[in-house]
Amino acid sequence: MTTGRSLSRRDFLRTTAFGAMGLTLAACAAPGAAPSTDTSGSGDAAPSAEKVTVRFHARIGQQEDTLYDMMMPKFMEENPNIEIVRESFPGAEFQTKVSTMLAGGTLGDAMWSALGGATIYFQWAQGTIAPIDELAQSAGVDLSGWYEGCLNAITMEGNLLGLPFKAHPGWAVTYYNASAFEEVGLDVPTADWTLDDQIEVAMALQKTEGDRVTRYGYLPGGFENAWKALLCTTRAYGGQLLNEDGTQFLLMEDPARQAVQYSWDMFNVHNVAPKPDQILGTVNEMWIAGTLGMNQAGTFRSVADAAIGDTFDWMAVGNAKGPAGVGGSDYEVDAFCVTSASENPAEAFKWVEYLCNHESGVQLGIIGGTIGGRPDVYGDERLLQFPFRQVFKELMDNAQSARVVGNWRQAEAESVLQQMCQPLWAGTEEPNDAYMETIAVAVQDVLDKPRP
Repeated sequence: MTTGRSLSRRDFLRTTAFGAMGLTLAACAAPGAAPSTDTSGSGDAAPSAEKVTVRFHARIGQQEDTLYDMMMPKFMEENPNIEIVRESFPGAEFQTKVSTMLAGGTLGDAMWSALGGATIYFQWAQGTIAPIDELAQSAGVDLSGWYEGCLNAITMEGNLLGLPFKAHPGWAVTYYNASAFEEVGLDVPTADWTLDDQIEVAMALQKTEGDRVTRYGYLPGGFENAWKALLCTTRAYGGQLLNEDGTQFLLMEDPARQAVQYSWDMFNVHNVAPKPDQILGTVNEMWIAGTLGMNQAGTFRSVADAAIGDTFDWMAVGNAKGPAGVGGSDYEVDAFCVTSASENPAEAFKWVEYLCNHESGVQLGIIGGTIGGRPDVYGDERLLQFPFRQVFKELMDNAQSARVVGNWRQAEAESVLQQMCQPLWAGTEEPNDAYMETIAVAVQDVLDKPRP
């Protein structure tokens, strides 16, 4: 696994309560229990004598499903008057499903949402989710337990729309093959390394056999996600991709131009990044195979640890710092919300808070992947035993504020940028004034559309 680790993931799982108890499958009964008579959301009414059913809509995912299977029976044991019923949908179908249920009057009580794609803003505008400020106050929930930047990111028009379920600092992480560094006699990167350092290191890590590249020095994250990766690099140069209200795309300003040029140079000048037609399988598969010396990504890449096994030692570091003195970051948040249709908002919020509490956030990390959006989760000793989690904590503690396009067409804007950057990485286009202007206009056209 990582250099300097104190124990393996398998050993760790065996020594935790989670590993000892295994995954208890939830026995979810069908909906239909009598609703609470308290529909005010205040939570002050006397508990109903009958069991209350809380239906929650989840996005399907291995990590999340494992957590739900573990936490649902525990919650219902602690709250015998509440029955939790899970209804899960694939991510690609999620919004369509909940919109259809809203229109048909069959929407449940709680639901997954996300800042990504401005999903949570759209759901607020659609009337799918309800503010939770009063519910949190009535339940005595201390909101300071979550990262302030995460809460701010899911607050709209002064209304807190949910609680952070999972969160990370964006594409702020550079993963590196520590064994490759040792092979070529390089010191591993430190928190203060610079963009110039990264170029030098990437060139040293590049490995060829005859005419074939067997290890690429560095793959910028822009190949996988141009918006999120370029945002971090743009911030490293002291700029932003969007103005404060999200109405203007700032690609033609110097910091963004420099960020694009930096990535383009990796592909086409320094030749240390695999071009699109040189990607074998997926980026994750190339990383696992050891054919990438370094790559930029989010905290999600750490789940490759099990697949890497003992093939090589790896570690993570914050992105190389630019002239602004940062490597660039961005709060990204998944949330759970109370629906506007819930007849049992107090009970629904109780389940939402449980899914977003300290222990749930830690268990997400033990399962593997992105963890809860709380300082006490990122700082939990059970997770910090893994050295890469210490890096993630430092990045999350200092993450930069999220910005979303003002008309909430975030996914559309990201898709356009992604498509138009591919010719840059392939080397069939250059980041000159003409092509950069073409990209800027295409994305701005998306930002100029009305809200959906």
